[in-house]
Amino acid sequence: MSRHAGLDNHLSPAERKQKLLAEGAKFRTEMLHSRDIVRANLNTKSLATVLLGRASGIASSLFSTSRSLKGSNLPAMLPLLVTGASWLSKRGTRKPLLIGAAVIAAIGGAIFVSSRNSKETTDDELP
Repeated sequence: MSRHAGLDNHLSPAERKQKLLAEGAKFRTEMLHSRDIVRANLNTKSLATVLLGRASGIASSLFSTSRSLKGSNLPAMLPLLVTGASWLSKRGTRKPLLIGAAVIAAIGGAIFVSSRNSKETTDDELP
C-alpha cells in the first residue's frame, strides 16, 4: 500500500504499474545526473581550490583576531585540522607532501643558517 492510497484508487493495477515504472525511470535518471555532477566536482583542481579557499579563510580569521595561536583559537583551527587530516589520509598525497615538506625544511634551514652567520659577523664587528 502506498502512503497516499487515496490517490491511486482510481487507477487499474496495470496503470499503477506503468506509473511506478515511470517514476523509477525518472528517479534513476536524476540519480545518474547527480552522480555525474559530483564526479565532475571531485577532480584535483576543484578540490585544491576548495582546500586553499578554506585554509586562507581560516588563517585570516585566526590571525585577524589574535596574533598568537592560543587554545582559545582551537574552534577556529579545527576545520583546518580536520581538512588537513582527511587530505593526509589519502594515499596519493603522501609523497607530494613529503617532497614539499623537504623543500620547505631546506629553505627554512638555509634561512636559519644565513641569519645565524650574519648575526655572527655583526657580533664580530662590534668594538
